[in-house]
Amino acid sequence: MFVATCQSLPRVLSAGRRFTAAAPAVANGAAHPFVPPQAFANGHEVSTAPVAATPASRASVSADHWKERWSKEELQAHSQKHVMATWGPGSAMRQVPLLTHSKGVYLFDIDGNKYLDWTCQAICTNLGYDVPPSVVSAINKQITELPMVYGGLGNTEIRIRLAALLSELLPGDLNGFLFPSGGSEANEAAIRIARRFTGRAKIINHYRSYHGGSAHSCAATGDFRRGFVEAAGAPAGFIKTMNPTDSHRFSFGATEEERSAQALAFLEEQIVCEGPGSIAAVMFESVIGSGGVHLAPKGYMEGVRALCNKYGILMICDEVMAGFGRTGK
Repeated sequence: MFVATCQSLPRVLSAGRRFTAAAPAVANGAAHPFVPPQAFANGHEVSTAPVAATPASRASVSADHWKERWSKEELQAHSQKHVMATWGPGSAMRQVPLLTHSKGVYLFDIDGNKYLDWTCQAICTNLGYDVPPSVVSAINKQITELPMVYGGLGNTEIRIRLAALLSELLPGDLNGFLFPSGGSEANEAAIRIARRFTGRAKIINHYRSYHGGSAHSCAATGDFRRGFVEAAGAPAGFIKTMNPTDSHRFSFGATEEERSAQALAFLEEQIVCEGPGSIAAVMFESVIGSGGVHLAPKGYMEGVRALCNKYGILMICDEVMAGFGRTGK
């Protein structure tokens, strides 16, 4: 959880604005950043004064928190005041549906509207919304027996057994597993492992790509979101290459075979120019997701694998769109 204090800052946000902070003071898990007097909020200078902390108690919070339900109007008012968005102004999130429940492949909002979830939200609800009783039972059993184990402190039977099962299900020699909390963390780990294993720094990524919101995964990202780290001094070593798919300005060829061959020739030329001995990994989405849902032309991914083998470079596949049952196979 990220907590921000900005008592004196105007609440109007702009997409191009950046918050910068010195080392934050942390109390009770909340970060209270120092905001310089000249901090920019829509071009106006803002001065801030320290806010005295008060001990929390039941008497110090609103009695509304003990209501079983909040009205739509109450929820919208508190959302306006307190809920932040990830990639831009919070105001852009004010008109999204206020979801209350689900059934099958459908979501329902507070007004009773029904939505077909075409995309499994952010490609993450593979089971739909009727969770099988066996999964519910397994979750309840684990929460009852042992709800949390920090991976650096100890191991568990369920973790070991899942890793062993996956080693039998996945192809080839994919037999070692790390269980992070999300895609950004998984890609951060993959980048660190590739650099540590090879002793090299560079990672090649597509321009149309999204790999996560943390520092290195966002620097690996090719779409507009990489600007969030580039503007503040992004981690070094991330090289962008062209996707093999068409755009409205450019194409590698008229057929799949031509596009695949030319895109691979372009990638090899870039590898040679960068210096194979400086490249730790080529890191691509096997199917482009938020960059436009693009399938690579036939033979392209196999060709990338062959180039990696030829030059001793690791290959990282970010398989949000295709992994763990997403293809139906």
